[in-house]
Amino acid sequence: MDSSDPDIEYLEEEQDVDGLIRALKDRDYLTRKEAARALKKVGDGRAVDALIDSLRYKSWHSDYIILNSVRENSAEALGRIGDVRAVPYLIESMEEDPDDEVRLKSAWALGEIGNPEAVDALITALEDQEWDVRKTAANALGMIGDHRAVPYLIKALEDSDWQVRKYAAVSLGKMKDERAIPLLLDAMEDEDADVRWKAMLALAKLGESAIAPLIEALRNKNWRVRAKSAEVIGKIGGEKALNALISVLLGKHRDNNRHVRGRAAEALGRIGDERALKALREAQKDEYKYVREKANISIQKILEPPKKTRILNFDNGEVSFDYSDQWEIISTSDAKKVVRGLYANNSITLSLNRNTNVAEVSSHEFAEMLKDVFKVQGSEVIDERDFEKYGMEVYEIYGENHEVTPTSILIVSFKKMDLLYYMWFVGDPTAFDEAGEDIKIMVDSFYIYG
Repeated sequence: MDSSDPDIEYLEEEQDVDGLIRALKDRDYLTRKEAARALKKVGDGRAVDALIDSLRYKSWHSDYIILNSVRENSAEALGRIGDVRAVPYLIESMEEDPDDEVRLKSAWALGEIGNPEAVDALITALEDQEWDVRKTAANALGMIGDHRAVPYLIKALEDSDWQVRKYAAVSLGKMKDERAIPLLLDAMEDEDADVRWKAMLALAKLGESAIAPLIEALRNKNWRVRAKSAEVIGKIGGEKALNALISVLLGKHRDNNRHVRGRAAEALGRIGDERALKALREAQKDEYKYVREKANISIQKILEPPKKTRILNFDNGEVSFDYSDQWEIISTSDAKKVVRGLYANNSITLSLNRNTNVAEVSSHEFAEMLKDVFKVQGSEVIDERDFEKYGMEVYEIYGENHEVTPTSILIVSFKKMDLLYYMWFVGDPTAFDEAGEDIKIMVDSFYIYG
């Protein structure tokens, strides 16, 4: 490296934004790429104008492939900074840049910024020739949450690529728009398991408005659709849900498939109404063990007197948090995993991890490192947020992994001075639903002394 070339690593370490802006205009294109990457990590609003300039495509860029990376990193940096001034330029980039990775990052950045002015352009991007751009646009529309996008996301549920269909379902679930119900029901028959799963979750989020069409779906010819409908109906609950699920186990509409009957029995346990006991006792006599076991568990749930949750406290002099007596707190020899908790049935595990001497690492930077871990593990980030409380920087990341079985992951990091703790919850999605209040107690009460 020439002695006059900027030391990007040093400039990033020192968070020398002015130096990095100068490097972004360097004669050497590799230096520009590294400067854009560094500004993405630093995330300082002073760089917005320079990043907008380096984002813009010029026809001669096609002769230098490395400039694609400059534009890509610039788009991502603008998304992380979140300044609305970048919106029209990111729209221009998403619409006109010939490189699909740049268009993708521009769509991602528009979702991160969350400005409704981007909605029309993102709707157009749902027709992009590259599936990964369409996927990112679908996800970004869900993050913005503007209901003008609903008809187009409904159409995207029929996209040729499963990842586009999946993110369309996720976004429609966030918007909770009743117009999506018929297509989400169709999506429960999708050839891809991930799309089917996301359609189920989206319908559950729609709540009471989805009950009538879900009950109708209990008569679908496809037993898998009927089983999934029973599961979603149980998540929503209510009088209509109760009666529909009972009819799956009793009477002239009794379902002829054991998987459907088993799911209905399980769903009745989730609702927890004593009026289901007659149907569940009948299911205890079912010819299939699977149905009998589900009925046994549900009856036990209904008949168990409601327990008064005791709130316990963990305190090691450095941190403290509350937890319910459904969790067992165990100390371990691992310096990072100071505390491990096991939820009922071992279906959720919690580890509390400790890092010291991280004064120079922000909670946002740490979250970026964790997201890299997600990618390595084949997991996917679904949602994230950051905030401050009790003098701590807090960053939450929620993700899912479907490589073997559906698994939910929640990581919450807490940073104060040179101390950083993070709670790592892992378990099946249904258990996450059931443990929601317990997890909230732990996260809300967490405190670092000092």
